Amino acid sequence: MNMLLRFFIMYGLLQQQLKRQSLSERLSIETLSAPVSRRYRVLPHDMGFRDHLPNYRYLSFIELNVTRWLIACCHQKGIKTLDWVIAMQEMVYLKEIKFLDKMTLNSQLVGWDKKYVYFEHRFFVKDQLMSVGMSKFVLMDKKGKCTPDILDMTGEQLTDVITTWNKHQVAVKSA
Repeated sequence: MNMLLRFFIMYGLLQQQLKRQSLSERLSIETLSAPVSRRYRVLPHDMGFRDHLPNYRYLSFIELNVTRWLIACCHQKGIKTLDWVIAMQEMVYLKEIKFLDKMTLNSQLVGWDKKYVYFEHRFFVKDQLMSVGMSKFVLMDKKGKCTPDILDMTGEQLTDVITTWNKHQVAVKSA
């Protein structure tokens, strides 16, 4: 329930911001790869039965950031907002995020191919890196899957990390 409340707050603030933005025919690499940075406080309903943020909750915060990025890109491009579906996600937890901590989540587009869009996510408390994640997702519209070129991501732009990550996924699937 609290993620829905956070979503509606984020969406309302974003709509106000987007009203002041102009539309453009093409999205630049700089626009697409600009980090989405949001601050959150860990509240009681975020907690699991331990005294730190549970693993599954990190993914909910990631969803808020990616949704914010996608809404902003679609608005700037002047197209209807797309949906997205996670194809793969991985997290590395370095330190626990505790109850009432103020955390910052930075999400950034790091690459794409002909089918998927790739993001890196970094969670901070103060200036301490707490966890790092990667997500791979497919863009969707009412008709089904869309290629990333709908948002001007043409060709492929893959890092070594993404290539290795994809090879690992293929190995896991074929095992």
